[in-house]
Amino acid sequence: MAPPSRHRSSILNLFKEGVLPVDIIKRLGVPSRTLYNSISRFKKLGTFFDRRGSRRKATVVTPDRIKAVKERIRRNAHRRIRKTAKGMKISRRLLGRIVKDKLKLTCHRERKAAILSEATTKNRLERSKKLLQRTLNGEHLVTVFSDEKLFTVQAEFNPQNHQVLGETYEEAFANGKTIHQASHPAITIAFCRSRSQNQQGSLHFADFRKDISSLGLEALQWTSLGIPTRRCSSTHSQVVATVVRDPFACIHPEGRMASVLARPQSFGLLHLVVLQNKVNAKPHSSIKALKKTLFKEWDALSPDYLRATIDTYPRRLSAVIEKRGGRMEQV
Repeated sequence: MAPPSRHRSSILNLFKEGVLPVDIIKRLGVPSRTLYNSISRFKKLGTFFDRRGSRRKATVVTPDRIKAVKERIRRNAHRRIRKTAKGMKISRRLLGRIVKDKLKLTCHRERKAAILSEATTKNRLERSKKLLQRTLNGEHLVTVFSDEKLFTVQAEFNPQNHQVLGETYEEAFANGKTIHQASHPAITIAFCRSRSQNQQGSLHFADFRKDISSLGLEALQWTSLGIPTRRCSSTHSQVVATVVRDPFACIHPEGRMASVLARPQSFGLLHLVVLQNKVNAKPHSSIKALKKTLFKEWDALSPDYLRATIDTYPRRLSAVIEKRGGRMEQV
């Protein structure tokens, strides 16, 4: 449908003053068809507005309803479309139309974020520069990467099931990030190691109540960030949950340890993050059932994912440097 002429109000004002149509055409320079259509509409309707269309007026997707949905999302960007539609007593399809077409919002994955102090940000920047310098000659292709992750029998945060509404990815991350929190359920710690271009690696378990040095696992000797050295009788599980959740350690082939503090998930090059999304999507009855599920999901993971994530290792380091040690997007 063509937009209305911008001379419509001027035409009607001159017509009301008694100016002849021929003089109006000469004065405004409008086509004769536009002139006579505007005059005819005014004589029939008594106004210069368009006729009401053949379609019925909107009763649900109204400006007031759009404003109400916008305010609800502004207060809580984690709202589910289905639950919101049920609360507002409208259909899910119409609410989805408001969110997508009117508000231009998109569902993004919810992500975790760690607390970054000024000292941590500085260390991230310095160590990222050193590690990026090592990747120039391809050292990351022969570097042994190790990772550890804390698993609980309770259902954990799953970004595939928790979404946040936002116009852009940055806005969704700012509104939807959650800070790491410690809990005290039944706990087991999984360790894995892998060389970038070789096989997937093995999976080991440890009890957080035992001293890690007494386990005698070679993989545990590589990690300097995973387990706290101080002893805490009442809050030991809380310390482990805070420290072990997203650590990553890079071991040079010659034996030099390069501890990377660029969390969260900046250099999580192994499968444990993906493994957590699969295993902790639902609660488990016991530690034994949790370990059984871990082994099953670990064997089902593809080594292609490991190769692809290690190939992006230099790009992740560059992203941290670009953010001056701050949080970066998922690359």
